[in-house]
Amino acid sequence: MSNLSKREKILLFILLITIVIVAYYYLLYQPIKSQQSNLKNQITNIQTEYSNNLAKVNKIDTLESDLAALKKKRKERLNIVIREAEEVLAAINFFANQSGIEIKSYQKNQAKNGYPFTFNLEGNYFGLLGFFKMLDNWDYRLVVENLSAESIQPGQDKINLSINLFYHQADDLKAFKESKER
Repeated sequence: MSNLSKREKILLFILLITIVIVAYYYLLYQPIKSQQSNLKNQITNIQTEYSNNLAKVNKIDTLESDLAALKKKRKERLNIVIREAEEVLAAINFFANQSGIEIKSYQKNQAKNGYPFTFNLEGNYFGLLGFFKMLDNWDYRLVVENLSAESIQPGQDKINLSINLFYHQADDLKAFKESKER
């Protein structure tokens, strides 16, 4: 190397520095940048997954309360309640009083597996609406079979309503409940 001129030594030095820079770029810098990009993507994916899991964890209380409500509703539905016709009439009378509806007349009939009723009611539209909401929320076995309505006098808000209700209660269910209680 001693017989190289100063210019050749400078060019060799520049070449050596260029080789070191290119080697550094391709062997160290580029893999580090690639790995850094991969790690950023992994961090983003982990943060997204964390956010999703946190949202699920925050829903646990709501889901538990919904589950408890559903279990309670299921238990209520599976609970065997035997109602006598007088109890059904008392409930309907209570609903009418709460709604401001007047029961003009009623008739209780006999049928197999339930109790049919015929009612003539009088009241305003919103009272009747409240009455029907109470009927709907009371017991799923009470069914409206026939309904007819007419206005008492034009210009008044009173409505005369004739309604047939049927309370489904299987005789077999009564026998089962009585045998279960013994």
